Amino acid sequence: MMDLPALVKKYLQIAGGFGRSVHLSELGLSEPETEKTISALDEDYQISRYMVLSREPDEALAAYPADARIYKINEFEVTHVRFDSGIEKLL
Repeated sequence: MMDLPALVKKYLQIAGGFGRSVHLSELGLSEPETEKTISALDEDYQISRYMVLSREPDEALAAYPADARIYKINEFEVTHVRFDSGIEKLL
């Protein structure tokens, strides 16, 4: 499981800055590891205040691998994550 500092570092490399959505498959983790990592972080109120999860429409997901388009995060369908700059307080 990837820890928060490593995840935010990876996110920033991909997104190029805070406030931009990144598809979960771009984090480079397996589907089970992605779901476990993001679900655990989402359950922590201090972290989830700065981590925004979203579900893009199916039409917008065609560019991503068919077997890794949608993830189950705490029983919700999620495709993207976005971190707000406030997450830096927790690193």
